[in-house]
Amino acid sequence: MTNTGAFQILRFEMIRIPEAEDEVIDSITARCLRCGHVTTITDGAIHHLTGGVVMQCEQCSNRQALPNAGLSPARPDAARA
Repeated sequence: MTNTGAFQILRFEMIRIPEAEDEVIDSITARCLRCGHVTTITDGAIHHLTGGVVMQCEQCSNRQALPNAGLSPARPDAARA
């Protein structure tokens, strides 16, 4: 599990975008390190940035930008779509 400083990533799935030859986050589940709430965000609700996403806790609104590349080291623990 990856600790981002604001969240502990519990699970995430990435999908490959063929035209960009890149992977993007399709869903992410994380525990907020401020309040402890576990939030799951799926593709329809993910706020994508160039090269990453914004993770926001559903309970306390703690937010953090997470780079796609920053999650790559956690790849063996993650499901691949």
